[in-house]
Amino acid sequence: MKHSIIILLFVTLFVTSCTEKPVQNIGLPEIVLKKSQDILPISSFVDDLNYLELKVNEAKIEFGDILNVKELDGDLVVLQRRAREISFIRFTKKGDFINTIVSNNEGSGRIKNPLDIITYQKDFAVLAGDGIYIVGKDGKYKSKLVAAKMPGTKFFESKNQFYVVNDVPGYGLYTVYSQKSKGKKINFPEDRLRDLGRSNLAAVGAANISLVSSYSDTVFAYNNSAFQPEYLIESDGYPSFAEIWRNTGDKDDVETLKYIHNTHHSKIKSYFENKNYIYLTYWLGSHQTTALIKKKDWEATYFTEAVNNIDGGIWDNPEFLSQSDELYIPITAYKVGGHKISDKRHNEFEKVQLHIAATGNPVLMRCQLK
Repeated sequence: MKHSIIILLFVTLFVTSCTEKPVQNIGLPEIVLKKSQDILPISSFVDDLNYLELKVNEAKIEFGDILNVKELDGDLVVLQRRAREISFIRFTKKGDFINTIVSNNEGSGRIKNPLDIITYQKDFAVLAGDGIYIVGKDGKYKSKLVAAKMPGTKFFESKNQFYVVNDVPGYGLYTVYSQKSKGKKINFPEDRLRDLGRSNLAAVGAANISLVSSYSDTVFAYNNSAFQPEYLIESDGYPSFAEIWRNTGDKDDVETLKYIHNTHHSKIKSYFENKNYIYLTYWLGSHQTTALIKKKDWEATYFTEAVNNIDGGIWDNPEFLSQSDELYIPITAYKVGGHKISDKRHNEFEKVQLHIAATGNPVLMRCQLK
């Protein structure tokens, strides 16, 4: 069994999560993490690209670093941080400012420590550190639906229940909240999955949710009020955490930590999935690799670095994979201005540089996958 893992702070977090792979998982499709030294032109997997300018300067609003991008009800919702301000801001697909939905700093939708946002009935539901709130599409605060200290930073809704994926040890895999009941902690029955630690949600449409953890060797899909194994994660030539743990034998806690720290293993850094593709970046030992997998034929492309040979511009870390097979890559104004054209055969990106230098607007690069 192979798997993707971590630098460890508390050994006890993982004691119950490291038994053999369950028999029922045999036969699942496998995501293979391979080491690659390839430097690829993005034209080998990107059909076309364009730049979506977020017109914050024209709207006279302050804007900081882009932390996350979501597509909700046909619009783009951007989570941004500027100094101590954190807010969800909504834009059209053309980059026009619509409104600020939530801010921890100002406005009627002010919510302390907002973490995640989803559509809920005719409104938005907002996950915050102290509960779940309802905010109108106009950004006006409506109500606090659930009051509780939240154990995670990502959530989704199903059948009027909210599922918060846990980041905190001891809370199980996820916690279910509803308006009329206390939170219910949920664990998988298998011992190895009782505490996966920090997990990530990969949304594939409103009714299709995948759960991925850098501590797990399995991707789980939500179906009928429960998560079921969907893919196995295999790492080529590197041990899983479970294998490392079995090799620790009767070492004490300090020796165990040293052994795990000094043993190269695999760890998923980011994971995106839609109905057609899986895009993930991971570490094998100290080496980072990216894999793009076509789900139709399970063909995988691996590379350690990508070069924008389409217009000579930037390639950076994607933050969102849309249902229309577009990778969204946030590019800050200072990166745009300081970028040197690496491919001299192309100079289209120079026009983008000049325009962004004049406006200071942030940019989302949209890459259409082949």
